[in-house]
Amino acid sequence: MKIATILGTALLLAPLFAQAATTPAPAEPQQPAFQSSLAKYRCEGGAEVQAAYLNIENGASFATLYYKGQLIPMHIARAGSGALYIADDEQNSYRWHTKGDTGVLSFLEADHTAKEQMLLKDCKEQAEAQ
Repeated sequence: MKIATILGTALLLAPLFAQAATTPAPAEPQQPAFQSSLAKYRCEGGAEVQAAYLNIENGASFATLYYKGQLIPMHIARAGSGALYIADDEQNSYRWHTKGDTGVLSFLEADHTAKEQMLLKDCKEQAEAQ
């Protein structure tokens, strides 16, 4: 009796198993495409800045600078020309403005009366060593 019950259940479920085997699995959500790059800059006075850039297909862009022993995560902001990245930490408000292969680093305190202070200028991207 038990074998008959098992066989009967298997026969009843066989069409469902067959349909499940032929139904494609749901597609995984496609991850947005991205582009990343690294750059090293030498600035006036010999100071160096390293930058890692991440540009995502949806238009979001990010940079992380390595300056004076600290990592500074940044996000893109509207700029008249070139790319302007602003530090994610408003209390530590660095600004990295690039155009072509040059950049400038400035600082703006979190105070509506503060004036932007230029920290590094004439930063030129260095060619990668082969």
